[in-house]
Amino acid sequence: MAAVTAPEVWYGPPVPAPRRRRRWVGAAVGAWVVVLALISWWSIRNDPATVPEQAGIEQAMPALRKATGVLLDAAGLVAAGSVPLPNEVPGTAQSGPPWAVRLGAVRSESCALTPVRDGVEAHREVFLYVSQGQAQIALEQVADTLPSGYHAEVMALRIGTRLSFYADAGDFIAIESEAKPDDQVLTLSASTGCRPGTTAGGSDPVAPPVPATLGETLTALGGRSGAEVSTQAAACPDGGTAATYQAVAGPSGDGPRGVPSDVTPVWSGAGGWAYGKDSDSVVVDDTGENLQVSVTTPCR
Repeated sequence: MAAVTAPEVWYGPPVPAPRRRRRWVGAAVGAWVVVLALISWWSIRNDPATVPEQAGIEQAMPALRKATGVLLDAAGLVAAGSVPLPNEVPGTAQSGPPWAVRLGAVRSESCALTPVRDGVEAHREVFLYVSQGQAQIALEQVADTLPSGYHAEVMALRIGTRLSFYADAGDFIAIESEAKPDDQVLTLSASTGCRPGTTAGGSDPVAPPVPATLGETLTALGGRSGAEVSTQAAACPDGGTAATYQAVAGPSGDGPRGVPSDVTPVWSGAGGWAYGKDSDSVVVDDTGENLQVSVTTPCR
């Protein structure tokens, strides 16, 4: 009978891997780390941002100004009557601009980028003054006039008691508006969202010369034709510049005045009035102390 022997068991320390194999594994890991670092470095500098927090406020301002110019152009076309109203006979001439438009200044405010980090959000408004009961029509016309890539839409909410406007201008720039169906002053606001940074910089393009309409309106309202003028301007998508010119006229008073005899204000209230004159939009704000005149020249 043959003897049975147990298998040999090694109880000593582990046998080290060959030195050459360890060097190869270490070199491979080091090379992969270098590759990942290079990919990350290239991605940070070349890939577009995927969330607004990745693009600082300074990077966002050119996109905001561009979107504002496109929005002002669309609203200006609507205000000038270049977009037919529903049930309007195509090709019929209109007596004058049915509505009015005005460009606001760039505004910025602090915001919470993260629970422990502050940022900046910039806004710019385009104001559209419309006839009573035509808020939804006006917003829908602006949505239809904006580029198709903006995917602009208007929704009637709360059984038609609220209107919501939204458009995506790209580069994380949103255009929004909320209104009631009977509102006559519509505010369309372009916004950057909350971005890293401290200051919303940049400047407007150079505006065209001050239109004669401003001096004429100032004089008619008891102001000086040579009064100090402030300007807000935006580049038009097809070239040129649209601008709003503002100056202080005479003291506040009751009701619209200084309006050309052949023009009817599209909006009139306790805060002022607005109307179209030729291709210009005229808005008079009553501050309770003085009248502030704004004349907007559209993209030409």
